[in-house]
Amino acid sequence: MEKDLINSSLHALCIQNAKSITEAAQYLKMKYRLDIEEIVLKKRLNNIISEEKAVA
Repeated sequence: MEKDLINSSLHALCIQNAKSITEAAQYLKMKYRLDIEEIVLKKRLNNIISEEKAVA
């Protein structure tokens, strides 16, 4: 999956800093004015995690 703004933010917040999906959604809304549903963020995070497992 490509490293776009949402994916890179999810990786930095949820994986590296162990923040929740809710906090990531709030961050994206406050900083970039992106209103994204948590379900979409969960799916993207699961894709990132499964891709990292496949590479490792």
